[in-house]
Amino acid sequence: MNRQTILLISDMRQVYLAEILTKKGINVRCLDIRNSETVKEQLGKLKGFLAEADRLILPIPVSKVPEQGILNDILNKSLTNDTLVLGGCFSPEQVELLERRDIRYLDFMKDEIVTEENAVATAEGVIAELVNHSPYNIDEAKIIVTGYGCCGKAIAERLRALGARVTVLARRREVRKEAKKAGFYAADFAFGPEEAMGAAMVVNTVPAPVITRAIIRELPRDAYILDIASYPGGTDFACAKECGIRADLALSLPGKYAPKESAYILDRAIERFAPKEDEA
Repeated sequence: MNRQTILLISDMRQVYLAEILTKKGINVRCLDIRNSETVKEQLGKLKGFLAEADRLILPIPVSKVPEQGILNDILNKSLTNDTLVLGGCFSPEQVELLERRDIRYLDFMKDEIVTEENAVATAEGVIAELVNHSPYNIDEAKIIVTGYGCCGKAIAERLRALGARVTVLARRREVRKEAKKAGFYAADFAFGPEEAMGAAMVVNTVPAPVITRAIIRELPRDAYILDIASYPGGTDFACAKECGIRADLALSLPGKYAPKESAYILDRAIERFAPKEDEA
């Protein structure tokens, strides 16, 4: 049987990944889901192709597949047990489904190396978004970064290198201590409204409602909020609109600003998780 890798294309990362895998001699079949009018047709093809697939590579995040119900039904009924499933940020329902069926899978965003390497591309994408949408220079600007995980650290470090006055908001004391040790001013979210005064930009990395009405109402009207947390983000977007403050939810920045580098990151993750000797 001519085994193949099926790749759902949602952004340029998958286009480059298909090229990388093809150059390695891997049989790759691409299904482009970027056109909402043809998604159902493409998912219908996926259902038929899975019988011959040894790998299925889904988008990052998997929620970028518009028809999640159809996708879940396909995963439940059409996957064979020897198909490896890869993607980013699987939903709890999808994790339960795959584990119940004893299907091997990799969540790219749970891989420590991927998240660390991805954070660099994300941070550079954040800077691009801030430059494009804020009316202020980054240099000398007061910028709040919420969260201090891989992405928060990478963003804070690069903003500081560009001359920004960075404040880190974090819930856990040990995380704030780590941020302070790195040279940042760090505070609890309880002090968020106070820190919001005079802030030109806010970058949220926390997938929880942390950019609250109390914080937003203290921001200058020309401040810019960039939320990169998983959908639906952690910002009260309704309040921001009410206050006349621009707030954007920007997902998958590596796919937008560094798609080829991101594709190599994913390829290396695949090599670690499914080395060549396991692909035979």
